[in-house]
Amino acid sequence: MRLPATHLRWNLYGAGLENLGRDGKPERLPTPQPAPNEILVRIDAVGICFSDLKILRLGEAHPKIARDLRKHPVVMGHEICCTVVQVGNALQGRFQIGERYIVQADVYVNGRVQAVGYALDGGYSQYTVFGEPVLNGDAGCYLLRCPDHLSDAEAALVEPWACVVASYRIQPRPTPLPNGRWLVILPHAPMVRYRCGGVDGLHAGNSPHLTSPVDGGGTPSPRAGRVGVGGTAVLFTDSRGNLLAEAFEQAAHALGMATHRIEAPADALYDPAQVHTLRDAYAPDGFTDILIFGEPTPEVLEAAQDALIYGGALSFTCHHKMPPVPVDVGRLHYDRLLLMGTSSWDITDAYRHTRDTALRKGDRLLLFGAGGAMGQMQLFYALTRPEPPAQVVVVDRHPERLEPLREMGVPLAQHAGIELQFYCNADADPDAQQAHLRALCPHGYDHIMLLASSAEAVALTYPLLTDGGVLNLFAGIPKGQKVPLDLTPLASRHMRLLGSSGSTMDDIAECLRLVAEGALPARKVIGAIAGLNALPEALQAVQSHRYPGKVVVFPQLPDLPLIGLTELHERQPEVAAHLEAGRYWTRDAERALYRVCSNVGYSSISRWYLPIQ
Repeated sequence: MRLPATHLRWNLYGAGLENLGRDGKPERLPTPQPAPNEILVRIDAVGICFSDLKILRLGEAHPKIARDLRKHPVVMGHEICCTVVQVGNALQGRFQIGERYIVQADVYVNGRVQAVGYALDGGYSQYTVFGEPVLNGDAGCYLLRCPDHLSDAEAALVEPWACVVASYRIQPRPTPLPNGRWLVILPHAPMVRYRCGGVDGLHAGNSPHLTSPVDGGGTPSPRAGRVGVGGTAVLFTDSRGNLLAEAFEQAAHALGMATHRIEAPADALYDPAQVHTLRDAYAPDGFTDILIFGEPTPEVLEAAQDALIYGGALSFTCHHKMPPVPVDVGRLHYDRLLLMGTSSWDITDAYRHTRDTALRKGDRLLLFGAGGAMGQMQLFYALTRPEPPAQVVVVDRHPERLEPLREMGVPLAQHAGIELQFYCNADADPDAQQAHLRALCPHGYDHIMLLASSAEAVALTYPLLTDGGVLNLFAGIPKGQKVPLDLTPLASRHMRLLGSSGSTMDDIAECLRLVAEGALPARKVIGAIAGLNALPEALQAVQSHRYPGKVVVFPQLPDLPLIGLTELHERQPEVAAHLEAGRYWTRDAERALYRVCSNVGYSSISRWYLPIQ
C-alpha cells in the first residue's frame, strides 16, 4: 500500500488555542513508520470531547498530562475510529492491513493509566503509530475490531457512549484491597467493640475473624514489622492500646503483608500532619485504603483524602454530626476515590452499605447540567433501561439546549411510563434551584448525575440525595478544588459520593455491541462534521455549545469546513439526501461525503484509499 510521504498533525505545545499547531494550522510532518512491534493506523474519524477543552485550557497542568509540552507536545483526541495501513514485522498475522478499529482510550500499564490523547498520541492527526502500551497493556490490546456496517463517525463515538455506560456499572469493592497499602487509625475505646468483619474473606478463612479478641478473635500476632509477599498495613494506634490492632496484624500476617504499628498519645491520633508523615514513610504513592475509627476530625478526613492513591477508599466511623469536611471533588472524578462512612461499630458496614451505581427500577434520577451531547446520551440510556427509573429530571441553564433533549426524551419517557421533567435554572440562585428541585422530588433523588464541571454544583446537588443515594461527578472538575460538605449522611444515611471517569475494556466492548445492534444510537448524537484544518473552529464551537450534538472530525478530509448537520441541506445536498429523517447521520451519508469531498478537492486521498466498500 502506497502511503503519502507527509501528513497533517495538530500538536499542542501549551495551554491555549494559540499553542495548538503552528500559526493556527496543523503541521505537515513525515508520515511515521512503524517499528517491528508497532502498527501504523490511518485516523478516519475522531469525536471532540469536552475533555479536549480541559487539556486546551490547562495544558501541562492537566492531571493526565504532567510533562513539558514545549518539548513533548500532546496530540489530543481520544474518540477514534481508525484503519490499519502498515504492520510491523513482529506483528504480522496479528493485524491485517485494512482492519478497522476503535480505541479504548484508558490504557493501563502496571496499574497506571496512560490515556490516548493525553500521555499517548491521540487522533487529531492523519496517521499515528500504536505500539507497546496500546497493543500490550494490562488488559491486552486496547483496540477493538469495528463492525463493517458502522460508519466511521458513529464508531468513533462508541468511546463516549462507553463512558456513559460505565458510569452506571461502578461496583464498590466490599473490603479493603488485599495486599494493598492500608492505614488504620484506632483510638483506645476500651468499652467499644470496634470490628472490621469484612476482611475475613481476604485470607480464605485460614485466619480468625478480624474482630477484637473480646469478640472471639484468635491469639494476637507479634508487633514486629513483617515484610510479606505484598502490601503494607500501617496501624496508627492510641498508646493505651486497642485490641482490634492485634486482629488487624493477624489478618495482615495471613495475607503476607508487612505490618507497622505506630503508637501515639490520644491528642495526636487525629493530627492531619501524622497522616502525611505516615504516607511519606510507608506509601509514597498513597494508601489504597484508609480506615479511621472513633470520631475523626474534618482536618484528618481532609488529610486522608490527600493521602489516597488512584482508586483509593476512605472509610470512617461516625457517631455524631460532624462539621463540614473539605472534599477534593476534582480527585473524586479523576482519581476515582471512594468516600464512605458508617455509624456501625463494624467499619466494614461502610463498604457493605455502599450501593453500586446501576439504575434500578423505580429510581429517581437527576441529570444536572444535561445540555449537550453527553446529556443526550445520559438521557437516552436512562429512558431505555429494561427496568426503567420512575422519574428523570433534566436541568440545564440554556433553554435552547433543553429542546433537543425534550424532543428526543418525551416519546421515550411516555413509552416507558417514566415521569420526565425539565428545568431551566438560568438566573436562579443556588437556594432557588435547590428549592425547585426539592419540589420536583420531595423525598430526594436516588441518583444524581452531575454533568456540569462546577464545584458549586456539587454543593447544590449533594443535599438533594435520598437515603442510600448516589452523587456521581461525571464531569471533570480540576483537582485541588475543595468543597465543604457534611459527610455525616455518608455514615448515617449511607449516601454515596464518587466520580466517574472513562471506561474499562469490558465497558467499551459491551457498548460496541449495543451500538452495533442499534440499541445505543451513536449516530443520532452527531451535530456537526469538520475536516482536520477546521479543528480550532470546531473546538470553539464545542466550547460555545454551537451545536446540540457531538462534532466529529474527519482527518482524511482536511479542507472540509465545519458544517452542522442541519446546514448540510444547503451546503452539501448530496450528503444531506442520505441523512435519516433529514437530521441523523448514516453510513450512506458518510460514503456520499467521501465522494463529494474527493470530487471538490477537500480530500488529497485517492479513491482506493477511501473507507468505502
